[in-house]
Amino acid sequence: MTSIGRGSGGPPWPVDLLADLQAGALDPRQADELWPQVNADAEAMAILAALEATQADLREFADAPAPPMPAHFAAQLDAAIAAESQARSQQTQTPPQQAEQQAAPVISLDAARKRRNRGWAIGVFAAAAAAVGITFAALPGGGSDPNGNVAAPGPLTFDSKNVGPDQLQAAKGGNDYGPFSDKQKLAACFEANNVNKNAEPLGAKQVTVDGKQGTLFVIASTPPGTFRLLAVGPNCGPGNADTLANKPGVK
Repeated sequence: MTSIGRGSGGPPWPVDLLADLQAGALDPRQADELWPQVNADAEAMAILAALEATQADLREFADAPAPPMPAHFAAQLDAAIAAESQARSQQTQTPPQQAEQQAAPVISLDAARKRRNRGWAIGVFAAAAAAVGITFAALPGGGSDPNGNVAAPGPLTFDSKNVGPDQLQAAKGGNDYGPFSDKQKLAACFEANNVNKNAEPLGAKQVTVDGKQGTLFVIASTPPGTFRLLAVGPNCGPGNADTLANKPGVK
């Protein structure tokens, strides 16, 4: 990314400077000076439009349905499942009392196929995420231990004092804006938190911070290569920052 002050003297504008400007990575005062000049430059606006289109494509790609598993892979897995089921049925029977204690569950071919298809879909999405730098994480409250206790805090359920790299990886590339899907409401919330209102989030996830529900945004920060993690409550807007966590310089 472009360091502040480099290459900002006028058109033609460096693409990396425009990317920093759009992402909100520049100093707010410098950004306020550059926006009027960039808005008046047709070539610069075309580059910004291309950047926005690319970001939109990446967000849609994260929600795209997984393609079906290739037929030859499906056939091989079906054959392996059937062979395993047959092998278990041919095993020597154990005494009734011992069998009750040790008997393995019967494998349902249909159920195994469903699990296989779910696994294939997860694998495809994981590969796609790696290609575009997106990291997926489980949503809050997604699991519990066998004893029925509440699951230990994860990257999306955290204390405001402990926000850092784990939360960055969990939220970066996310597209769950919650109550801030409206751009005007998002801009007003950013402005209330002293963040450039034109900043383009690099990720958004629903989180629980100090027991409170909120939205975590990943925003480009300075120095280049670091990120600001801003978590806000649902009431964030004009005159109400509703800040749950705000930490710049995370990498």
